[in-house]
Amino acid sequence: MAPMLTDMLSDRLNALVKHPFHRENGERRVGFIEDLHECHTEDYVTFQRELLHATLATNRARAARSRGASTALHR
Repeated sequence: MAPMLTDMLSDRLNALVKHPFHRENGERRVGFIEDLHECHTEDYVTFQRELLHATLATNRARAARSRGASTALHR
């Protein structure tokens, strides 16, 4: 199980929070929340599609970084 943010050392937490990937995703989440608040019934399908695409892109990026880190460890 992934460590909880409250259990992390402050240096590690600062590095995590300040990482460009996490900052970008935080900003994207705020945008999705704002979009959701403005949605009307007919807009939900479009909103869900955009949220799904963003989630899948994030998962692909995370998997690519994991593969890169794994490859670097095995050299």
